[in-house]
Amino acid sequence: MKKIDLVSDFQKISIVQIREAYFRERTESGELVFEVVLWSGYFGMILDLYPDYQELPRESIIYKYRWSADYEFDTWGDEFNGEVQVDRLEEFYDHMKSLVITEELNAQKEYNAILEICESAIKNKNKLFFIADY
Repeated sequence: MKKIDLVSDFQKISIVQIREAYFRERTESGELVFEVVLWSGYFGMILDLYPDYQELPRESIIYKYRWSADYEFDTWGDEFNGEVQVDRLEEFYDHMKSLVITEELNAQKEYNAILEICESAIKNKNKLFFIADY
């Protein structure tokens, strides 16, 4: 299994507990083949860059996440509701590719890891799942 862990090294030097987010690529049979672990705050900051999420279809992952966060409902993909499938994976990937990650955000590694796992799941015809501890 391939794993990109962007939390462990940072957690060793931080006095604050990092809330984690996981992207998990699974085969049709459910076998975990690739996992990305990142700070859930980075995922939120990255998605906040999407200019007008309300113009997206309500089924869009970016719409679901941003709407739930904006209106303080249970956030999409939280630990209480369990792992959720990124069911519109190619659309999500295309939206992610359209974002411009500024240097000030300091999230290029996280952004690249998300793109990498999306590309892998698409290429291998696998499913992508998400869960976070907010």
